[in-house]
Amino acid sequence: MIPQLSITDSFISSVSNSSPSISALTLAYAKQHIRSLGTSDDTLIQVYINAATNYFEEQTGRQLLTATREAWLNAFPFIGASGAYARIELPKPPLQSVVTVKYIDSSGVLQSYQGGSPLANLYTISAPVGPYAARGFVEPIAGGVWPIARAETGAVRIRYTCGYGATMDTIPPLIRGVLCFLVGHFDTFRSAGVEAAVSELPFGVKQMMDGFKYSAFPTQVLREYASSTSYPYSTVLP
Repeated sequence: MIPQLSITDSFISSVSNSSPSISALTLAYAKQHIRSLGTSDDTLIQVYINAATNYFEEQTGRQLLTATREAWLNAFPFIGASGAYARIELPKPPLQSVVTVKYIDSSGVLQSYQGGSPLANLYTISAPVGPYAARGFVEPIAGGVWPIARAETGAVRIRYTCGYGATMDTIPPLIRGVLCFLVGHFDTFRSAGVEAAVSELPFGVKQMMDGFKYSAFPTQVLREYASSTSYPYSTVLP
């Protein structure tokens, strides 16, 4: 049986952590939507903006503002395969760029997957674009294969940047609309319990989010060794 692999994705940094902080929605934009005229609720509205952003990203598996993340695998997948048969899809689309591909070699040294003279990356990337961009991926250059990493947790580490861009204006309009609806929902229903029956989330908002969610799903099963059944697009996982 061919062992399957999983990706552990970690957040490193984001433009939203910069000073001054950057949000997926500006305070003025959100206040215009909920028709807030004063300033007494500004701090609370900013909390709603951050909550809406986090909710959207967790529910859809996407990254809104540009962020640096790092994906860890216990081994390179599809050893012995090359090109499309050795692709590694990266979580949190849309992918912008791959910063480094590193692995722990048999001597326990963390190496960059580079070679040649002058030194160059031995991998290439594909970064789909658009509001519903699928997961981008990294694969060995034409004719190349992944090296063999030492058998230990996190032996393969891929650092990359993802997200729609560094400002609110780079986020697709429909997503900004969804965030506004969420902020409005949080502002209207400020308590978890109310006397009247309240839907946890407006149904139309969920429908709009579903398109972004389903298009961000992985389309491959990562396996440690190549075989006739290990082509990346043979199975779709939720």
